[in-house]
This record gives sequence, structure tokens and C-alpha cells, in this order.
Amino acid sequence: MTHSDHHRHCLILRGTSQQLLSEFLHLTRSLKTPLICSQQIEQYNQLNQGRHQTCNFKQARQLLGSTQEAVLIDLTQGVSASALAILAGTVRGGGLFALGLPNGDWHEHLDQDLSRYIPWPYQTEQVHSYFKDYLWSRLQGASSPFKESGEQQTPLIALPVWPQNITLTSQQQEAQNQLLKLEADHYILTAARGRGKSTMLGDTLAKLSQSSLNLALVAPNQDAIGTLKAQFEQSLKQRKSSAKWPFYAADALLADPQHWDVLIVDEAAMFPIPMLIELANRAKHCVFSTTDYGYEGIGKGFGMRFTKHLKQLKNRSLKGVVYLKLEQPIRWGKNDPLETWLNNTFFLGGDIANESPSATPIESLQYQALSAKDWLQHPSQLSQAFQLLANAHYQTSADNLRWMLDDPSLSIHTLNHQQDLLSLAIVSAEGGLPDSLNQAVMEGKRRPRGHLVPQSLLAHEGLAEAGKLNFWRISRIATQPNQHDLGYGSQLLEKVEQSAPPECDFLCTSFAATPDVLHFWLKNGYRIVRLGTSKDQASGSYSIMLVKPLNQSANTISTGWQTRFIEKFTVSLMLQYHDLPSDLVLQILAVSHGEVHLPSLAQLNSQEHNELSLFIDHHKPFDSIRPAFLKACYQLAINQQLDANNPSHLLMLDAALGRNLSDNQKKAQLGGKKAIYQTFKSLLKVKIGG
Repeated sequence: MTHSDHHRHCLILRGTSQQLLSEFLHLTRSLKTPLICSQQIEQYNQLNQGRHQTCNFKQARQLLGSTQEAVLIDLTQGVSASALAILAGTVRGGGLFALGLPNGDWHEHLDQDLSRYIPWPYQTEQVHSYFKDYLWSRLQGASSPFKESGEQQTPLIALPVWPQNITLTSQQQEAQNQLLKLEADHYILTAARGRGKSTMLGDTLAKLSQSSLNLALVAPNQDAIGTLKAQFEQSLKQRKSSAKWPFYAADALLADPQHWDVLIVDEAAMFPIPMLIELANRAKHCVFSTTDYGYEGIGKGFGMRFTKHLKQLKNRSLKGVVYLKLEQPIRWGKNDPLETWLNNTFFLGGDIANESPSATPIESLQYQALSAKDWLQHPSQLSQAFQLLANAHYQTSADNLRWMLDDPSLSIHTLNHQQDLLSLAIVSAEGGLPDSLNQAVMEGKRRPRGHLVPQSLLAHEGLAEAGKLNFWRISRIATQPNQHDLGYGSQLLEKVEQSAPPECDFLCTSFAATPDVLHFWLKNGYRIVRLGTSKDQASGSYSIMLVKPLNQSANTISTGWQTRFIEKFTVSLMLQYHDLPSDLVLQILAVSHGEVHLPSLAQLNSQEHNELSLFIDHHKPFDSIRPAFLKACYQLAINQQLDANNPSHLLMLDAALGRNLSDNQKKAQLGGKKAIYQTFKSLLKVKIGG
């Protein structure tokens, strides 16, 4: 096997684990420490004589940022789309990327990874993998770089040392020059894998370290920045410098009181946005660097969404946000066939739609409900759908493609205009669990696959009837970025509701709670029934669950669930949700549909009314009426008499809950305590009466 324009070699090997290993080691005998990734790595470890390293599918993520000379992914016993996408991006030009398949029909072999995508009560042997059909068609396609291994394959020749001591490309140099000028508050640096982002950042960090600037580097883990660190050390060595490696774990840096001149955040999209905002406030200049699109399980929309948050930081005086992009491949040659195949197969290469909003809504829309099998007949629609998901949900990964094709409980619903996809919803059927399983879930003894909402209502809320009922959960919904606020998402939800089968009791959803997303679901008639007790790692927000009843019986049940939720929430707010934003608290409390009774903590007795009157009209001290004040605020919030956009109303809620008042006090433009209390008196007098 010989080199071709610094491209990667792509082979399909066939046989047992022993045969795959034998052929792979023969082909790579001149290469450094080839890597084997398999669902069952034990058998490879037993055969290992120090000639190869191994990882399982989950561990593949830890190899992000590494460079490999040869990789074999054993697909005989299971398929991980994300492991395939991640590891293909680590192989350097001239190296080998091989896929191991069994002899005969691939479908006849037990797929140990399929169980992750199918809900109870389905078993892997009952489910046909349409993802395997899709992947096989892509491997056999005319544009596939993969060739079946022949009888007399010659080994690859040894590759030159990596990383080489090379000068930066013109594109890397241009980006570095911008960073070294430090003329902007924030830089967002994006690059597809293999573009030399880490090399450029390592060299830039070394150059900055020669100054008196206070520097810091943050990344999700040190393993992901091996190339960056190696380049940093090499650049220091050339300069005969002994500057220290300025790496900090994100939480350690935030706990450190000092302020930084320059902070580099590598693989920024893997951090929750609230944490990134905190980091942005800790340095004069921030560089947010991230791999563009897909390998890590991020969406291309990261920069777009994060920039909106950065623009809200008004205490800046420089250039604001500067975008930098690296496009020229470094790790392999231009027009590398493996990269092209990977981008086309996992829809990683499409540009995000124009973000400028469309002027008017489109009238003539077509609605479609599709199953997994339908996608294979409409590959262009599958491409549009997956790219839309990746742009809207920045945790979308290649594994989600397998989920879309292989979960038999899913249906996909779309709104289209001619050939263009405008809005998409993925719906999973949940519930209908037998009594014995319901009880076991409530007791914490069983956790069957799937069925997120009924299981959570059973296990966390103790709602015994939840598991028996039937739900359609909208697990993803997305609209093209330039078509937001035109009502397409709401129209699509109406179509989904009309398509629900007669036995379905509820539509439902679960997502990371933010005011704008919650507003969308509430305006479409969904009711809050649960708030998570810990923050989601990716979003930095609490998860929230909502349901929409589809029949009279479900309506009665959900009214009871919502009443119970509000009763619990008014207590929990004081016990555990101290960091739940006040505008979100008001939004959650103001959910009454006229049927929900006021919780006990929002009911004022005559004595408490009298205490409030003495505060409003006379000189009763605020601290002596705080319990009554809390109840009054709850009552006003639940009766939708407090506005989440009014700083004075938010200040009132903060005071009732014993929170820090400074932010909303500034926004309300109020001076000391006297002005604050006078505002409270005026609000209470108008809304409750003196």
C-alpha cells in the first residue's frame, strides 16, 4: 500500500476477531501503536503482545484531540456511529482507517450496541437495524473510499514523525496574528477536525507566555488537549523558555478570585453555556475554541447561540466578538476521501441556514409523518432533518442518527415547503406499562429502557397512575434558524396532536428549562408536572416536564398533577432551587389554567391580611411580616399579577425568597431599603389592597 496525496487508506477487513487482528497487525507492522476499538475489547487484550492499544466504544470519546497512525473499529458485534466518526477524525494522512465486519450477513450477528436505542419491551433480536442498512449502502456507494481487503495486501510504509516541526499555514498565521493583537473582548475560533486548531493555539499560548500577561487555559479534560500541550512545550523549547503550563479545571478557575488577562477555553461547546458566561466574566480577553460540527456531539449552531449570550455582557469596551475559522486540513491532505465520506454519511458538512429571519410566513406547507424505513427512501430529507437537529440541539451526535433509524417507538413529523424542510419533531411512544412493572419502577427496583416521562413521574413524583397511561413524547423539535417566530413549531405541534392514535392520553415533553423555551410550550397548552432536582451537565439548567391532555380523563388527571406540582414547588423553592432564575420562577408559578387550586403557601388568612395592611399603610417593619409577604408574592405570581419582565416584580420575589436583591434593585433603579419597601407597599396596595 502506498501514499496518495497524504490521504488516509480505508479498508474493510472480514473475519473473526483473531482474523481481523492478524490482518490489521500485518498491514500496520511499520506503524506506531495501532489502535483497535471494539464492543468486546477483552478478547483483543488477551491477544495483545504490546503491539496495539485498545478502547471500547465509550472510551473513544477520550481520544478526541489525539492523532493515530492506524485504527481498526470492530463492527462485528455492534456499531457505534459516534466512535466511528470520532476515531476517523484522529487518523493522520497516510495512515489506515479500517472497519472489521463478519463474514456473511452482518444482520445475522448479534448487535450488542442496538439495545441502547430500543425501549422496553423490544428485544434486539426483534428489531431490524435500518441504520446498518444505511451504513452498508454508504460503504458500498460509488463515492465510498473503502475497499474490501484483498488476499495479498502489502503493509503500509512507516510514516514521518508527527507532529512535524513545521511553520504555521497562512490561515493559522492569520488567526494567530488576530489573537496576539488582543483587540477584541471575545474570539470564537472554529475548525473542523484536523485543521491544526490545537497546534495554532499551543504556539499562540507559548508566544503569549513570553509577556507579563496573566494567562489561563481551560478544557473539558487534559486528555483532549494533548496536541495543544505538545505544541506549547515544543514552541517553548525553541524559545528556550521555561514558562509554566497554565491549565486549570474550569471549576478550579472559577473558584480562584484572580482576574485573567487572557483565557483560552478549548472545546468550549462541551461546557454548559452558563459556565461559559461565568468564564467570560473572569478575563479581559477570552478565546472560545471549538471543533466545528458533530464529532464531539455538538451542533454547528453553538457559535450562533453563544454569541447571543456574549452580546448581553454590556460591561465591555473593545470590539466585542471576533470570529476566526480554520478550513485548510493539516492532519491529512486536501479533498481527503475519508473526510468527504464521513461528512456525507453523518451529515457533518452542511452550512447552517441563513440566520436572517424570513419576512413573512409561508402559507402552503406540507405535513409528513415518517418512520425509520421511510428515511432510507428519502436520503435528501434525512440529510436536511439531521442537519437541522445538529444546528438546533448542540448535543446532537452521530449516535443520534442511529437512534432516528433504529428506535421502533419513534415517528418523525415534518413541515415542508416544496422540497425544503422548515420544521421537524421527533416523537417517541411511551407508557402503557403493566402494573407489576409500574410498582417496581416506583420502588426504584426497575428502570426499563426508554419511557422517560412515565418513569420519571413514577419514580420521582410517586404518581402511581402515570405508567399505565399512554404518552407521545416530543423528544426533539426544531425549526430552521431563519424561520423562527413565524409559528411553524406551533403548527407542527398541532399536526402531531391530530396524528396521535386514539389510545394516546397525553402529548409530553422534557427539556432544559429556560424562559424562552418554556414560553413556547406553555403557549401551546402544555402543563408543568415536574422540575428536575439537579442541573443538566450540558445545558447548566434544570430539566422540566410538561404534558398536554388529549381526552377528558387525562385533563382531570393532569389538573391534579399540576396542582400537586405547584404545592410542592412553593416549598421546594425555599429548600433547593436557590439558583433558579427569578424570571423563570415567576413563569413556572404563573401556570394556572383556572382549575389549579392555590397552594397552602399562597393562601392568606385574616391575620396575615391585617399584618400586610399595617405594613402598607403604617410603619410595621418589613422583617416582621415576611411570612405573610412570601404568601402574598406566591398568590400574586400564581394569579399572574407579577410580570417576569418587570424588575420591581422580580425584586419583590427575590425579597420574599430571601435572595440577593442587588441585580434587580439596579435594574429597577431603586436606592436604599426605604425606596425598596415603598415600591413593595405600592405593589401590594394595588394588587392585594391595604
